[in-house]
Formats: sequence, C-alpha cells, structure tokens
Amino acid sequence: MESKLSILITIVIAFTSCNNNPGKDIAEKADSANTANYDDNLKQDAAPVDKKSADFLVNAVSGGMTEMQLAKLAKEKAISRNVKDYADMIVNDHGVLNDQLQAISSGLHVVLKPPPNEEMQTKLQLLNKHKAKDFDKDFLDMMVKGHEKTIQLFEHASKDVNNAEVKTLIDNALPQLNKHLDSARVLKKMYK
Repeated sequence: MESKLSILITIVIAFTSCNNNPGKDIAEKADSANTANYDDNLKQDAAPVDKKSADFLVNAVSGGMTEMQLAKLAKEKAISRNVKDYADMIVNDHGVLNDQLQAISSGLHVVLKPPPNEEMQTKLQLLNKHKAKDFDKDFLDMMVKGHEKTIQLFEHASKDVNNAEVKTLIDNALPQLNKHLDSARVLKKMYK
C-alpha cells in the first residue's frame, strides 16, 4: 500500500513541478493542448478528432479513475464481503475500460488530465473519514451517484460524438456500466 501511495505522490509532484504556467490549471492545459492538436491536424489534412469526442474522452477517463480509486479504498475498508467483491469488480472493469479510453485518446492525440483530480481527492478524503459501520453504505451511495453521472455522460456522448471508434467504445461500455449501477443499487438496499 505504501508503494502505491508513494507512486501516486510521485506522479502528483511530477505533474505539479512541470507546471510552467501557474495561471492555468491542469484541465485548462489539457483543453488547450487538445485545441492545438485539433488545429494541427486540420493543417496537416489529418482526420481530426471532434471536440465532443475529445471532451468525452477527457471526462470519461477522469470519472473512471475516480471510481477506481474509490473502489480500491473500499477493497481495503469495506466490512461486507459483497461490497468488497463489488469494489473488486469496479477496479477490474474500470481498469480495462480506462485502458481502452486511454489507447483511443493516445491514437487521436487527445491530452488527458493526469490524476488525481480535485473531485477524486475530495471524494477519497470524504469516504476515508467515514467510520467502519457507515463506510459500506456511503461507498455504495457514491457508486450509485457516480455511475448515474457516468451513464449520462456516455449516453449523451453516444449521440454527440463523431468519431466512430469512440462511439463504438461507448456503445460497448454502456451495458457494463448499467450492470455496475444495478449491482450498486441492489447492494445499497441492504443498508436502508
């Protein structure tokens, strides 16, 4: 666990120390880089990725990373074996999905926001403060809300994106995301 934490701290320090323009946050830098890549592709007659596809990829990876980090914490702190198993499923499934999203992003020259983002940090700190008896319920609450938000992001993007590869990934991922949401709702009923 300490090695994972030290790796995360190293990544944060590396990205923070590389901040040549303190007036821009990481999200603004990623957006600026994506706009520049789009313009460069237009100049080179390369097939540019549309802004909606790029924005979707950035947001989907960020959200997936947040859910994975919350699930990793739940694998350690959850009391219920069912909640730990659910958390394990989230880590595995979102890990695969994020790898696919990152591969597409790389191929399309989309610059992603490096973790940890502010939303992830806030949720991890909040969840980490919960007492053992409340942890499972609060984790499941976050998973329900997070998956509702993620599914909405994917459904809107499915209608809006122009890139066929991104659209295919979205359409293939939605059933699994709905399964995650349904499972979280079922588990959450145990805590009413």
